[in-house]
Amino acid sequence: MSIPSTEFPEVHWERLRQEMEEHGPEGVIRFIGSFEPKERLNLYSFAQRAFNSREFNVRGWGGEKRGKNFDDYIEVAQAGIAEAMRQSEEATEEERKFNLKDFGNMMSYNLAADLAHCWPGDEMPREQKHFEIGLKAAENCIRWREELNKPASRRSMACWARGMHQISLGNPAAAADSFELALDYSLQDAAENNRPGGISPESSFDTILDSGYLGIAEALMGKPEGRERYIEACRIFRTQAEQFEDKKEDATFGLEQLETVEKRYLKDRL
Repeated sequence: MSIPSTEFPEVHWERLRQEMEEHGPEGVIRFIGSFEPKERLNLYSFAQRAFNSREFNVRGWGGEKRGKNFDDYIEVAQAGIAEAMRQSEEATEEERKFNLKDFGNMMSYNLAADLAHCWPGDEMPREQKHFEIGLKAAENCIRWREELNKPASRRSMACWARGMHQISLGNPAAAADSFELALDYSLQDAAENNRPGGISPESSFDTILDSGYLGIAEALMGKPEGRERYIEACRIFRTQAEQFEDKKEDATFGLEQLETVEKRYLKDRL
């Protein structure tokens, strides 16, 4: 089954949505399985993005419909990750093995990030099981990025995702360790790319963000320096938004993200 690449995979959205609404994630997985291996992975990647961002309904056992939810999204995303890793294991060429594992690695990161309870304006209901699945996805991502010898910036992102889910699961000490490692990687990335080190208005987005998250985790542990670290990261993001036009959009998003996590998890503790 093949169609012109200019139309693929968007042209299959309506069919994917119909399968989800009428047969649940099993229908989506069955439909994607009817394609050739490469198209299968592209469809899984598209389905992961689409079922996270677009609206759909699923008919339950009693005939009632439930709207967009994480359980159905997760099942599709995990099937895509498993498909990428299966293809990687079966590949005989090292470059293809690498690329297929990297594909699964990216899908795993996106799963962890989508489930993270940190996004401004995101009010999708989350349960403990969703944070546990997100944590596992982040841990897989950390392991795979080590195996793939990914650069420090990519390792930092995976450690951040692990730390965010550890906050949601009520383990701030483990989260602090994850965020500290994420910060170390972002500072390593800055050094390797001749960017300013430390935490200042000239620092990279990831460095400031990781520092702010570390401050939140430390504050949850009752450490006063955590409050100071969080406030300083927010101050720097505000300075960037006010003084650097090329950093304004990212800085505003970083600030909103930190403030969202503070309101959800720290409330009056800062």
